[in-house]
Amino acid sequence: MLDKLYITPRQWLRILRWTLYAALFLLALLVQTVVFGSRTVFGAHPDLVAIVITCVCLREGPERGGTFALIASLVWCLSGIDQGSVCLLVLTVLPVLGSILCRAVLANRFLPSLLVCFVTLAVEQGLILLMKHFFAGVAWEQAGRALRCLLVTLPVQPAVYGLVKCIAKIGEYHEST
Repeated sequence: MLDKLYITPRQWLRILRWTLYAALFLLALLVQTVVFGSRTVFGAHPDLVAIVITCVCLREGPERGGTFALIASLVWCLSGIDQGSVCLLVLTVLPVLGSILCRAVLANRFLPSLLVCFVTLAVEQGLILLMKHFFAGVAWEQAGRALRCLLVTLPVQPAVYGLVKCIAKIGEYHEST
């Protein structure tokens, strides 16, 4: 019975990789809600969670990355974020579509990742602005805040991309054989 419970080195490396991805997501969640929850940078709150979810999904592919995106965006939605249903939809669908596009047409490099992160953030902030406008009567002048959110968040993407790229190398040798 105990010989069936043996975990191979390849499985240990896969467990380590996904644990580090989860830790990176939880760190982004913590920094976004605790550190930047009451503070703004140039009048906007950066959206670090969307960057982490998108980078991991692009690196791991549509199947495994999409599963991570679904679970992470569900945790993000259930954490009590405002307009969580929009974040759940956008942070699951757009990174998976971007991953499929990067695998089929583009190379899985830094610039396509930056482009997909930009599109994901723009759609997310645009849909949140539309929902706030139609349901809460928020003025269209809030569009400047959404644009500032994009401009504040995108400079963080290279650091997150580098971390995700380093984490993805864990167990890379074992998966190719």
